[in-house]
Amino acid sequence: MTFHDIIGHDRPVSILKRALAHDALAHAFLFSGEPGIGKRLAALALAGALNCQSPSADGGCGVCPSCRKVSSGSHPDVHLLVPDGDVIKIDQVRDAQAGLSLKPYEGRMKVLIVDGAEAMNDAAQNAFLKTLEEPPGESLLILITSMPQSLLPTIRSRCQELKFQPLPRQVLAKVLRERRGMTEGDAWFAAALSRGSVGRALEMDVQKEKSDREHFLALWDGLGLMRNDEILALADGISKDREGFNRLLDIGMEWLRDRLVFLETGDEHLLVFSGGADRIRSERDHCSRPKALRDMELFALSRSLLERRVSAQLVAENLFLKLGRT
Repeated sequence: MTFHDIIGHDRPVSILKRALAHDALAHAFLFSGEPGIGKRLAALALAGALNCQSPSADGGCGVCPSCRKVSSGSHPDVHLLVPDGDVIKIDQVRDAQAGLSLKPYEGRMKVLIVDGAEAMNDAAQNAFLKTLEEPPGESLLILITSMPQSLLPTIRSRCQELKFQPLPRQVLAKVLRERRGMTEGDAWFAAALSRGSVGRALEMDVQKEKSDREHFLALWDGLGLMRNDEILALADGISKDREGFNRLLDIGMEWLRDRLVFLETGDEHLLVFSGGADRIRSERDHCSRPKALRDMELFALSRSLLERRVSAQLVAENLFLKLGRT
């Protein structure tokens, strides 16, 4: 794993490479950004560069035994700390601290990567703070999180934070065409859904995502043709799968967002729904901004009610009856 393997993120990568070149690395970093966006890859590239047997101005070589061990997770001086279940416990932090207190076994520097730092409970965070306050001399700490606000202010203040921004859709679409052989349309669709995360884009089941949206559009088209008893029966069936109902609400919000964006910009490259522009054009006469906003409020209210544990059946009935009559 080298800096060359990281897609995008030119700013944080350039900061790290410059710090390496001038031997001016901070003792602790906080890599923040969306899940799957490339933060762990950057942390491993930095760990590899620090312990590479043939480093260059661009970081590690990626092929020496040390670099290969970092990439495979077997380097004795690079430790990855991840949640045990949903939580990083204080015992895990103490074990990691004990490892950091030892001199490097094989490389030049000990590196501790805490992936999912927001999962540290209060006791673990307070224990980790002691290491940040008095870091061992030959060590580097890298915290990775999608929720930096969940960390103690004293932890954040002792780290140099590097923010990893969502990747542009055109970059992700290019990656998907090259690595997964996707068509142009599927690549743009997956890129739009991935929220700037290359990891999420590469793992996505595109056919399932398309099928879920086709199912939603069929429901959307059919509501206005149903009798009240048919709508109530539909709501009863959908509400039995609370997770599926939540997903349907998310897709509905996404569809309405597409309508508003296209009505405002006319740019179909900004849409998530494949072929959505043609539908919106054909329905323009009864697809006004005020109606789209009203429908979006209905979906947002339904999601809020579900989060408050209101009966899913009642929420579904209210939503579908109102959508079917507007």
